Amino acid sequence: MPEVMTIGEPMVNLIADSTETYLEARQLPRQMAGAEFNVAIGVSRQGHSIGYVTQLGDDWQGDLIVDYMNATGIDTSAIRRVSGAATGFQLKVRSSDGEPKVIYFRAGSAASKTTPDIVDDVDFTGVRILHVTGIFSALTDQTYETVNALVDAAKAHGVTVLFDPNPRPTLWPSQQAMIEATNRLAAKCDVFLPGLSEGQLFSGRQAPRDIADYYLDMGIGKIIVKLGDTGSVAFGRNADGGRTEVVVPSFVVDVVDTVGAGDGFASGVITGLLEDLDDDALLERANAVGAIQVTSVSDSEGLPTVEELRKFIAFTPRKEVEL
Repeated sequence: MPEVMTIGEPMVNLIADSTETYLEARQLPRQMAGAEFNVAIGVSRQGHSIGYVTQLGDDWQGDLIVDYMNATGIDTSAIRRVSGAATGFQLKVRSSDGEPKVIYFRAGSAASKTTPDIVDDVDFTGVRILHVTGIFSALTDQTYETVNALVDAAKAHGVTVLFDPNPRPTLWPSQQAMIEATNRLAAKCDVFLPGLSEGQLFSGRQAPRDIADYYLDMGIGKIIVKLGDTGSVAFGRNADGGRTEVVVPSFVVDVVDTVGAGDGFASGVITGLLEDLDDDALLERANAVGAIQVTSVSDSEGLPTVEELRKFIAFTPRKEVEL
């Protein structure tokens, strides 16, 4: 089995690779999307193995996704195919400000109907890290229960659990429900990856150190806060119980499309953990992968290989960062 496991909703992504509107566009190149899918691609390109847990429809979109995963080395043995529900897809149009316009077609999708019994089919042999997000958790009550069941099973097998909250407020009945559900799940995990604004929302605190203390006091081992486009900081506890912190700047790049930056960052953290990098090197890698991704219009096509990442880190200037 693979070193890493993730669970989510992969989708076919139809992109108008210009500033045209959907009505104007005459070509929509077909790629793949989904936050967890982006992470899987990032991990795979860094030379590590990853498997995907999800439910897809018995349709052409599902066939396309499974074929693409198999071709890129993503383990599909834990993917369930069902009839009676379609595989989700999305449409995306570029924007001059780097924030693309996206329309989703995922309501009632096969993935949203995933139930906790899918965890019974997951083989944790050799798995070292489980990556989960707040997106799949938010789709339905069933998917939230499924993510929790997978986390519980992973912990029982000694697997490190990494949680990127990646909030989607429109998928929850209320902001308070989202906050409470997210924090319940975070408390079970080993590594928590909020952005600064996400950490502020979920903890009710403003400063990165105070956000870190909120989650370290829950018993989470490592908190990594993304500081926008300037860098990131990792917090932990030393043997005496004191808080540790490492701050690392990001890189200077021309932004084309911001989608997938956080997912690229997560893939850098995951592979850094697999390779036992110290926090300085781990954050440098994560920042670099995220920075590279924003230079590409695709959600994941720009994610780097090992050699591309090495060259980027060696030759790209850094920004200034402080807490």
